[in-house]
Amino acid sequence: MSEEIELSHHNGSWLFTPGNTWADGSYTLTVKVEDKAGNTNYSAPLTVVIDTQIAIDGVELVNDSGVKGDNMTNDDRPHFRVTVPTDVNEVRLSIDGGNSWVQATPGVAGSWEYIWPTDLADGQYTLTVEATDKAGNTVTKTIDFAVDTTLSVPVIVLNSADDTGVAVFPTII
Repeated sequence: MSEEIELSHHNGSWLFTPGNTWADGSYTLTVKVEDKAGNTNYSAPLTVVIDTQIAIDGVELVNDSGVKGDNMTNDDRPHFRVTVPTDVNEVRLSIDGGNSWVQATPGVAGSWEYIWPTDLADGQYTLTVEATDKAGNTVTKTIDFAVDTTLSVPVIVLNSADDTGVAVFPTII
């Protein structure tokens, strides 16, 4: 689509403000100038990118050791992978409600990684992920995860009904 807009000269500058909001996308602007004698010339094209949105495509607990996707790990240093659009230039993570943040490391295009550097105690956590793109758009996403590094000690108990002396097949519960 091509649109021609007439501008007026003001104090040595030309100003253009779109009349309505442009949708996200790439636009090419070219300026045509014409003097009083009818001579015309064109500027070099200028590409303008409108970017008002960002999304976090996925947050994965890489060392999920329970049922796949249950966000439970037996590793006290959880490893996270965040998938975002390729124009994201910062990914931060927090497990304390945003009071402190750590920076994820960019990997392959659109993938950012972080391995918690200190041991986390067993328990439930909420991970907050914040991503910022080159245009300055910011978005957050949270996931709940659990660290469980302790195995309960099993207890063997002889059923009192079978505790009558000698039993051929005792019931163990």
